[in-house]
Amino acid sequence: MKKLVWSVTIYIMFTGLFSSTQLAVASFQPTIKAHEVLSIQVNRLNGGTRTFKFNDGYEEVIINRVVKWINTSSFAEGPTDLKLNNTPISKLKIRMENGEVATIEPAYNCISEKQEKKCTIADGEVIYTKNKARVRLKSLDLFDWILVGWKFESVGAPKEELLEETLYTRYFSYLGKSYLDFIMCPKIDKIERINGDTRRHIIHASALNYSAHHGEEPYDRIHITLTDTPDNGVKINQVRIEKGIPSKESRIQCRREN
Repeated sequence: MKKLVWSVTIYIMFTGLFSSTQLAVASFQPTIKAHEVLSIQVNRLNGGTRTFKFNDGYEEVIINRVVKWINTSSFAEGPTDLKLNNTPISKLKIRMENGEVATIEPAYNCISEKQEKKCTIADGEVIYTKNKARVRLKSLDLFDWILVGWKFESVGAPKEELLEETLYTRYFSYLGKSYLDFIMCPKIDKIERINGDTRRHIIHASALNYSAHHGEEPYDRIHITLTDTPDNGVKINQVRIEKGIPSKESRIQCRREN
C-alpha cells in the first residue's frame, strides 16, 4: 500500500512538473536583438517572395521594425500545432548570425464538424517557432505585415530621403574643414520661403558625426542654418554642434525610430 501511495505521489509530482514545463515553453516571450539578424525572408503562397538584408542600410530599418513587433507582441491563447495539410498562406523566416532560423506564420482557429476539421485564419495572431519550440502571439502589425505589408516596402531609399541627401551634399560643401565628419544620416529639417519668394529660402539641416558610428560613444549632431538665393547664392548663417545626443535621438535622425 505504501509503495502504491509513493508511486502515485511520484506520478502526480512528475505530471505537475511536466505540465509546468510545457506551460513555460508554450508561453515564452521571443526576444530578438536586431543586430544579430542576417536577413528576414517572406514567402507568400500566392504572391511572390522577398528578402530583407540587415547589411542594407535601408532594409535594416524594416528589419528593426519587424523585430520590435516580435519583441512587443503579447501571448495569445490557442493551439500552436494544428497539423494543417495546407502550406501556410504566408511565412516569415528570420536568419540569425549564429545560424539559427526562426519562423513566423499566421495562426488558425479550428473546429470539428461532422468528422471534418474546419480552420479559419486567426486575425492578428501568429505562430512563432524556434528550435522546435512554438508559441502563439498576438500582434496586429506583425500579422498584417506578413500577409501584405511587406509588398509595399520601398526598394532602396524613399524619394524624399534621396532629395534630402542631395540637398545636404550641396550645402555641406560650404562648411569648413572642421566639420568634415558630419556626413551621417543627413536631414533637411525645415525649409522656409523668404518673403514668400519661391526662389529664396532659409534651410535648416542636421547630420551626425560618422566617427561615432561604431557605437563606442554617443553621436554628436550638427545643426546648420543657411540661406539660398539666386543673387547671393548659399550663405551659412549659423552652425551649432549638439554634443552626445541620446541614442533614441540618433535613431530618429537615421530614421530607425519614429
